[in-house]
Amino acid sequence: DTKDDNHTQTADAAVALTQPNLDSSDGRIRETDNALTTTNTTNSASSSPSLTTPPQTVTSPTDSPPPSFESFQTLSQPYPNSTSSISNNGESSLRNSIVATGDKLSTWFTSLWANSLPEDEEQSEDDADFARFRRGLMESFEKESLISDSKGTQDNLIYLMGLSYEGLKRSSHEINRSFETSSYYFSTPGTFPQLPLQQQQVVAVSQYPQEFVSDFTSRIWCTYRHSYAPIKPTNFTTDQGWGCMLRTTQSLLANALLVQNLGRDWRRVRKGENTWDVYARVLTWFIDDMSSRCPFSVHRIALLGKQLGKNIGEWFGPSTASQALKALVENFSDANMSVYVATEGVVYKNEVYKEALRNSEENFRSVLILVAIRLGISSLNPVYYEGVKACLRFPESVGIAGGKPSSSYYFIGVEGDDLFYLDPHYSRPAIELKNIEDYTEEELATFHCDTLRKIPISQLDPSMLLGFYCRTIEDFGNFCERINEIGKDQRAIFTVADEAPVYSE
Repeated sequence: DTKDDNHTQTADAAVALTQPNLDSSDGRIRETDNALTTTNTTNSASSSPSLTTPPQTVTSPTDSPPPSFESFQTLSQPYPNSTSSISNNGESSLRNSIVATGDKLSTWFTSLWANSLPEDEEQSEDDADFARFRRGLMESFEKESLISDSKGTQDNLIYLMGLSYEGLKRSSHEINRSFETSSYYFSTPGTFPQLPLQQQQVVAVSQYPQEFVSDFTSRIWCTYRHSYAPIKPTNFTTDQGWGCMLRTTQSLLANALLVQNLGRDWRRVRKGENTWDVYARVLTWFIDDMSSRCPFSVHRIALLGKQLGKNIGEWFGPSTASQALKALVENFSDANMSVYVATEGVVYKNEVYKEALRNSEENFRSVLILVAIRLGISSLNPVYYEGVKACLRFPESVGIAGGKPSSSYYFIGVEGDDLFYLDPHYSRPAIELKNIEDYTEEELATFHCDTLRKIPISQLDPSMLLGFYCRTIEDFGNFCERINEIGKDQRAIFTVADEAPVYSE
């Protein structure tokens, strides 16, 4: 049978490859034709091929070159399937032959790299060149290993509004995920690989340290609300579909105020604990109501936006949102905070000092720095990826609010090439304005998110609003130094200057 003959020849050639002998004339490996003695496969089922194996020694790599290319071609022939007429014994022989061949090749390569000629032994010019090549290659492997280990350590760190956390140990596939997908992001920015976006955003809480989860779930999360009093003079009783940028801006401001009043290390508390009243009071400032007790409600932001050229129900951009937020904070003395809005991607120090020292000649009042920028045309330019991630690592960071219409998110953390975010696109019933002591834990829990979500940085829209909170003049000085350091290592996303240039007429 022709099919049987082909398989038998394949088995013979493969097994023969496992018995290399040195030809004394030229040092080349030649295949031994008579290494295998087989019985006729048509004999009884109990008969099996017998392998006569001469004593083998591991030869020096300089004496024994690798098997010939033709030998590899022999192994590349199709492996017989279960429907083949070859006997079970012949199939077993072929499988054992391939395994033995792999062991032989492994031995040869191991000998090649593990053994070297003694230093005192005379080397030919070819040997010296090969030794230099081998040393260089091994050094490059070691260097790459160090780089990979360093990157693995860095990728294992998680940052949330400037605080760092050590990530949990994960499998090699999970650790390398950021690096693997990063090359995809850079080749096709603005797209998401393989699966729809919603299928890749939610991550398991158990994959992250409890300290990080506690911090994440303590951040303020403002979302769509419905069934609140109409925003006069319109009949809007919900901001669903147009208010996501307003909500992400609220989230940024609310977390800045929380840091100012309770500190960055504050975590959620139960009703009746020491910080509950302060925490509840800050949240009432964002209740959806026109009352003066709610200075940062969606009602007031929308009405102020009308003065800035945005109709009620029209989507805000980062620039309009920052101007509205600045005006509202300045008109609310209890905030005890100043706001500086950077223009043209430059933070001018003298203007920040002017805002922070307003109404005071000596005391530096805490300042919220807002930088409204655009870092690309239709998608975030990859040259700014590292700069954006670096800003989220700043101790002064209070997050990034940004996105295109109907797709604004609030980004607060970074892990590798992924950003942690809070999604405002969930509509909840409006909370009624009442006395602070009357609010329940369940009501205020709607301002927090217990689900971890990440998004690739390539999905970030180029239009964004960055927020930085500086409590003291020393904090502002450190912030400026960090921005300047970013410009030395990678493309800065904005800059710091002493004062605005003065142009002559």
